[in-house]
Amino acid sequence: MRPIEFRAQNINGAWVFGNFNILKEKLGNVTVGNVTAGSYISNSAGAPFAYKVRPETVSQFTGLTDENGKKIFEGDIVEIIEIDAFGNLDWNRLKGKVMFSEGAWLVTDNRSFAIPLWSEINEIKVIGNIHENPELLEVSE
Repeated sequence: MRPIEFRAQNINGAWVFGNFNILKEKLGNVTVGNVTAGSYISNSAGAPFAYKVRPETVSQFTGLTDENGKKIFEGDIVEIIEIDAFGNLDWNRLKGKVMFSEGAWLVTDNRSFAIPLWSEINEIKVIGNIHENPELLEVSE
């Protein structure tokens, strides 16, 4: 079973990792800090140790890591190098963003092409994310 983990940028722009929660209203009886309505990432200790985050940056861990052991999250930009059935580099490269659609983690380019993220033979490398490196998805004319 894969661990359920999220990441997001806190309101200062730093990346934080952990559990994701949305508070619909201010917590009135909290004695530590000012916990207002919003989106939060917390560690396993919960709300007293939570970071208010930018909701548009929240992404879920796919359960997979790239060729360097880096965790792959929704919204990451990855480069996939295809390897043929004999273990040789096929030199076909796809650069795209990771997304979840119809029950599967996919890599999609900015057009209409998508392939499954998981592969036994392809090499996958995280090269950025859509929030910090959107230029990586720009298509050359």
